[in-house]
Amino acid sequence: MSGQVVRIRRLEVERESWSDEAVAHACASGDPVAVAELFDRYQAVVTRFLSRAVGAGPDVEDLLQTTFMEVARVKSPFQGRSKVLTWLLGIAANVSRHHLRSKRRRARLLQAVSFTRRQPSPAVDEVTDARLAVDRAREHLERLPDDKRLAFVLCELEGLSAKEAAQALGCSETAVWKRVSEARQALRKAIAGEVAR
Repeated sequence: MSGQVVRIRRLEVERESWSDEAVAHACASGDPVAVAELFDRYQAVVTRFLSRAVGAGPDVEDLLQTTFMEVARVKSPFQGRSKVLTWLLGIAANVSRHHLRSKRRRARLLQAVSFTRRQPSPAVDEVTDARLAVDRAREHLERLPDDKRLAFVLCELEGLSAKEAAQALGCSETAVWKRVSEARQALRKAIAGEVAR
């Protein structure tokens, strides 16, 4: 683009003719139509990332909305240094980090004031072995430190390259590979420990 911001008008221009980069740049001007267009294009991918990063649950929808509200607030506008998806996943990663920190603080507070522990839910017999294995893997993934979990999810589950994950997380490619490697080792060890039981 030539340095000037162009607002998207749905009636004047076909949606498909705008590149992702043009839409992201239009978001920087606070154009609500551009934010809606970006949402339409990427909400499925960002939702999948968030559900993997924080665990499936009711919070994912709220985190998705928060991610796109951050895009609309233009705190960190698209600079064109990465793909639009990488930029969006970087915003989503920051949103998920804040969410997980708050969730841990709430859990510590509840634990401090709670006198009874919750009982594990029964009904294990009703769930298939495959579903249990997936749930256990998800639990192990959720126990990883944030930096390792997010790097693992971006590279191994979302298929981003180390360079793209590094851009999204604001670290070096070496740090991404180290985090992914450590996450793999921790997951293997946790799963092996369960098998040995």
